[in-house]
Amino acid sequence: MPFLIALLILIALILILLCLPLEIELLARFREHPGLRLRFSYFFCRISWEAGKERKRGREAEKKTGVDHLGRLEKTFDVLQTRGLWERLWLLLKRLFRVVKVISIDTDLRVSLGDDYYTGMLCGLLLPVVLILNQQDNNDIRLQPAFEEDLMLQGYLKTRAQVRPVEAALPCIAFIFSPAAWSAGQKLIGKRWKKKY
Repeated sequence: MPFLIALLILIALILILLCLPLEIELLARFREHPGLRLRFSYFFCRISWEAGKERKRGREAEKKTGVDHLGRLEKTFDVLQTRGLWERLWLLLKRLFRVVKVISIDTDLRVSLGDDYYTGMLCGLLLPVVLILNQQDNNDIRLQPAFEEDLMLQGYLKTRAQVRPVEAALPCIAFIFSPAAWSAGQKLIGKRWKKKY
């Protein structure tokens, strides 16, 4: 009997912990010290974990790391061409969009498509979206066209969001165990998972 009570208390504690919000902070830098950083905070910011780092620019840094970028790109395109993967990704994003609450967006970007006409068109199309998002209190979005510049994206993007793990778990599990995700995983690791009988 005491074992059953302890088990029920443990299950209740796990359920309570899964209902607590997980805060996600994303910071992306472009051009100057480019990089992507993700920070996860949980249990009222008592537990945190950070992923990603800034990269050094230049061919010398790429030679030192010895990374085959062309090989990675080919493998990525091969994975993205997996049958049914895009549909499953779109379904996952739609389901996650319903449960993720965006707290704030802070961005300062300068963009150029290499041609003044197309740069102006892009910024003109994005302007209504920027104005709508800036009406919310916590958002500060700045987008500037960089005319007479080559193809470039410069600046930073910082956003904070909250999600409850219990609400995000089911869509993620459904995506992970879908046939398209398994096929993409097989391509990604470069070998077939054989069934053992």
